Amino acid sequence: MILTELFVIVALTLLNGVFAGAEIAIVSLRPTRLQQLVETARGGAKTIAALRAEPERFFAVVQVGITVVTTTAAAFGGARMARHIEPMLEALPVVGRDADGLALVIVVVLVSFLSLVLGELVPKSLALRHSEGYALLMAKPIALLSRVAAPIVWLLTATSNLVLRPFSDRTNFSESRISKEELEQMVDEAAKTGAIHEHASELASRALEFDRLRLSDVMIPRARIDALPMRATTDQIRRFLLEERRSRIPIYDRSLDDIVGYASAKDIVSLAWDGGPVVLADLLRSVKFFPETVPAIEVLRFMRRERQRIAVALDEHGMVSGVVTFEDLMEELVGDIFSEHEEEELPPLTREAGGSAVVRGDTPIREVNRALGIDLDEPPGATSMAGLCEMLAGGIPNRNARLAAGDGSVLVVLDATSRAVGRIRVIPAVTDRPELA
Repeated sequence: MILTELFVIVALTLLNGVFAGAEIAIVSLRPTRLQQLVETARGGAKTIAALRAEPERFFAVVQVGITVVTTTAAAFGGARMARHIEPMLEALPVVGRDADGLALVIVVVLVSFLSLVLGELVPKSLALRHSEGYALLMAKPIALLSRVAAPIVWLLTATSNLVLRPFSDRTNFSESRISKEELEQMVDEAAKTGAIHEHASELASRALEFDRLRLSDVMIPRARIDALPMRATTDQIRRFLLEERRSRIPIYDRSLDDIVGYASAKDIVSLAWDGGPVVLADLLRSVKFFPETVPAIEVLRFMRRERQRIAVALDEHGMVSGVVTFEDLMEELVGDIFSEHEEEELPPLTREAGGSAVVRGDTPIREVNRALGIDLDEPPGATSMAGLCEMLAGGIPNRNARLAAGDGSVLVVLDATSRAVGRIRVIPAVTDRPELA
């Protein structure tokens, strides 16, 4: 008799696994592959597409099925199996009157174990490995069950909403979405376990953070813009090309706030090679102006669509605050890119013993946070470490000034002039205080 009841519990647990596996298989099937299956008229493909198009109905049926089966297995085990185990436990002298309670505990542990292994872990693992075949197999039964269970789903949803009404909330069975933070954590964990290469993890992390960036975060600031006046002489142009080695050069009329376009170094060299006079006004190409607060991803999308490689940033007063090139945006995704003519500068961040690091003043705050695993604030108007130090000090700090960041880290100014902060030692909050000296 007890074997029969155990068989029933195992059967119910396996049925639970059928629902759990179907959920994982249908959800994990890639949209592109699903579209191919629909186009080739594979049996069940259109049904899967219909279920994916109405996630509330699909997830409601799965949740109801899993809940009903699990509850039935637990109730059946508690009511039937415990009665057969209890007499065997009563015969043990150390148990005695506690046999009924111990029998129930044994049944609960057994049913929980079977539910986790046979009802969740194993079927979900197999469904992930064979998601396409299992999804096609289970699509039509799940769709049929969803139509049969529609009144039950409606009743459960209506009852839940009635209970939640005083809390100004509603319930639904919509597919849960992974947040960006959870996705970033998943990427980090995959890199730590070796599932993906560490460099691939860095690229993915940069891509996930990219949509948070504003144009002001990635632009070359006004003080570092290399530009030419529209009436520059041939000697000025030649000297500029030799010293700056820019492929695209902003051109201004009266001042830097009057940028009228840009010129390609290739066009200038071609004209000079032919022996003709170099007149920048004849080589001007149009340039797009963006508010410095626009998302960087919008600028990147514009450059790809219009095949532009440079844009100008404006502040709230309409003054030029910086320029950005396509290469600048790409470096935010893949890291620093150096041409064959460029010499790599001092590294933006050099780690020291004890967890501290020395960073250049122009290093973005987000890069330091990512590298050191800290949480320095990015106050409005400050995107670099130098800007953060100036914000904390209320001006340009003196050399050896020690500034307390909001997350408990300490910033020690190592180099500073009357105009800018050069290098900073960053001492995270977890670093031993003796290193401040």
